[in-house]
Amino acid sequence: MIVFVATTEHQYTVRDVLETRDHALHGRLVILSHEELLSSPRLPRATYVLADLERLDEGGRARLIRRVEALRRACPGCEVLNLPARIGNRLDIMRRLHEAGVNDFRMLPLDTPAEAFRYPVFLRRLDDHEGPKSDLLDSAQALRDAIAALDPAEREGFAVTEYIDARNDLGLHEKRSYTRVGDRLFPAALDQSRAWVCKGEHSDPNGVPAAERELAFLKGNEDREALRAAFDAAGIQYGRADYAVVGGKPQIFEINTNPYVDAPERVPARARAAAEQIAGAWLAALEALADGAEGARGDWVEVGGVTGGRAGRGFSRRNLARSALRSMRQLHNETTAMRWLRRFRLI
Repeated sequence: MIVFVATTEHQYTVRDVLETRDHALHGRLVILSHEELLSSPRLPRATYVLADLERLDEGGRARLIRRVEALRRACPGCEVLNLPARIGNRLDIMRRLHEAGVNDFRMLPLDTPAEAFRYPVFLRRLDDHEGPKSDLLDSAQALRDAIAALDPAEREGFAVTEYIDARNDLGLHEKRSYTRVGDRLFPAALDQSRAWVCKGEHSDPNGVPAAERELAFLKGNEDREALRAAFDAAGIQYGRADYAVVGGKPQIFEINTNPYVDAPERVPARARAAAEQIAGAWLAALEALADGAEGARGDWVEVGGVTGGRAGRGFSRRNLARSALRSMRQLHNETTAMRWLRRFRLI
């Protein structure tokens, strides 16, 4: 069994693939919110994948750490991917990547003296995946002005990142990705853009598709060992690293612990082969993880350290169906049930 844990609002990252196709994970996977993990007196005997850690504040991270400790006491054989006590926040991750010699650039706290940076730099939030929150700032004074313009109540949620030039041989800004699922790593994207912010979104007017080159990258193992070292330095066993190769060396922009896996039928036709390759590799990696996981279907254990009440999910067909499955102790069959509801367009 696998238990995937993420914020309620961002479980679409895995549901869009898990609930729309045949695979060997139906009946072998439970999806919980962080709140459910904290508040449920009984939890599955399984391998746990803790996702969405970037979206936790310090209080939420501390509660999750205590609950994971209680889980491991109650179920010593339960493996936990992405231990929050080890990973910390995005600043901690980026600091370790720099200290390990993976990254040549730095992300530093907002209160770092402006003279300490290598320019240009940009502002970045610590709790989202929306990219830079400023233009490139080319001087200490420009940085001080940008910080002064922030809402004082929100400043602690920002950091400063040193820019690296990620242009490829075509003069385009390039971003590659690798995903890790336990011990397995596989390529997950190759995007290029005319703009310095390369998000890889299909709607980006600055994006320059390279379907054949991307598919060749996805089917190979270029950069794999360098990316394994990066994930190890960060302490992350599940997530996607976005990076660029600069001077022959991968430079990690971020490691997202809840990466979105595109359902191939939802992407433009030119990108469908790549999406099929990525989704197939992700499902195969999760199936391998499930094969080696602790526990069987319906095998739950009592776990101490309960905090908070179970968060309500609001009124919807999905939530009603999920509540029924929970009451019957059938949450491991949720992806199968939701697949049928999707098929008949009820959710």
